[in-house]
Amino acid sequence: MAATASGTGLAFIIFTEAINQFPGAQIWAVLFFLMLFTLGIDSQFGTLEGVTTSIVDMKIFPNMRKEVITGILCLLCCVISMSFAHGAGNYVFILFDSFSGNFPLLIIAFFECIAVSYIYGLK
Repeated sequence: MAATASGTGLAFIIFTEAINQFPGAQIWAVLFFLMLFTLGIDSQFGTLEGVTTSIVDMKIFPNMRKEVITGILCLLCCVISMSFAHGAGNYVFILFDSFSGNFPLLIIAFFECIAVSYIYGLK
């Protein structure tokens, strides 16, 4: 019977077991780690730039430079991410994944659409 996995189990357990079977497994392991690292950094750049640009454009902190706002947001993200780096981090990740990525995200997107159509009008 074959085992199935998804999410973090797929990326960090099944793929790493498969890479161990390759000839030259050490170089493939390094390349796999670099791939995951660059994918994570790319996702973080996109998310952080969207939040930073929104804060700067809304002029919430009008006298603060964009670099300072970006640094504060990076520090805040680092502090929040420390909750994933302890013994119960996997459980915290599952809570975030289960309760913030499904229905609440759909509700937020729905109200954003209503707000944009209210502000800019419908044609």
